[in-house]
Amino acid sequence: MSSIEQAGEFNLIHHLTSMGSPKVEPPIIAGIGDDAAVYSTDHNRVQVVTTDALIEGYHFDFAFYSMEDAGYKAMAVNLSDIAAMNARPILATIALGVPGSVSMEDLEALYGGLAASASEHGVQIAGGDTTRAPVLMLTITVIGEARASEIIYRNGAQPGDRICVSGTLGDAAAGLDILRHGIEPEAVGSTAWNFLVARHLRPTPRFDLVNEWASQGMRPSALIDISDGLANEIHHICAASGCGATIRESRLPLSSALKAASVLERGCVDYALNGGDDYELLFTASARDLQKANPASFITIGLITEKDILLHRAEGSVEPLVPAGHDHFSVTQSATIPHRAP
Repeated sequence: MSSIEQAGEFNLIHHLTSMGSPKVEPPIIAGIGDDAAVYSTDHNRVQVVTTDALIEGYHFDFAFYSMEDAGYKAMAVNLSDIAAMNARPILATIALGVPGSVSMEDLEALYGGLAASASEHGVQIAGGDTTRAPVLMLTITVIGEARASEIIYRNGAQPGDRICVSGTLGDAAAGLDILRHGIEPEAVGSTAWNFLVARHLRPTPRFDLVNEWASQGMRPSALIDISDGLANEIHHICAASGCGATIRESRLPLSSALKAASVLERGCVDYALNGGDDYELLFTASARDLQKANPASFITIGLITEKDILLHRAEGSVEPLVPAGHDHFSVTQSATIPHRAP
């Protein structure tokens, strides 16, 4: 019998997809394989739908998460999938599994975080379901919409396209390590500590960039959000587009806060490549299309090529870019369910 831990998350998804939905048929335009599925509602407009499950002890740890933080982040990461399709969110539904030990005050704080994150982007919580569960479990579905011509998939990258990201990388993973290891603000500086921790607990879906592109007439050729680490997401785009890529270490955008956190065991570049949870946008575009965009809103980190996915190190060596970011079924990334603080 095969182990899902040996298969890994992305092989598992591919295998189950081949069994359950091998063909995409109308009204579905794009199914499993992008950040959200796309289906048509009329000849001009489409809707996009995404669902994520978040589990206590794996996605959030109440040793350092508040209920409000958990709710806020759960909604934000789902909204980010809509941004990663170049669409705009409309409504959300929430399925909530709750242990009997959770108080009404805890649930009010959880929903306060969910509602705050949703309302920041004009999203209504339209309904859902509630049931008893052994640990806190949140399953959120978000529906967005756009004109059919506005949707951007992972499969459009072409050799010669520039590879760009919308903000600094590695901050959220560093923030998580700060919380996990109980590192005090004095060890990295209070400004850096607050910035890195906030990047982990309160990610920002990049609808500001989606709206900016619309006003500029800028259209990336491929698009994905950075949830599982930059290296993983580069591989996803290359696999979908049938191309290669070259990333330059010297071009990776690193925040001053991350650089200040030298007390952490991992280096800045490792966090940037493999940290995950940044929810910045990774996109490709031609040099001509990039001229339409605000240069302050992104940084170019590499180039799409015909084949091979490579990392040019700052000292001049070249090596394969290994996708060593987050995998839900990796043995080393499994979490131990913590005790919830009373």
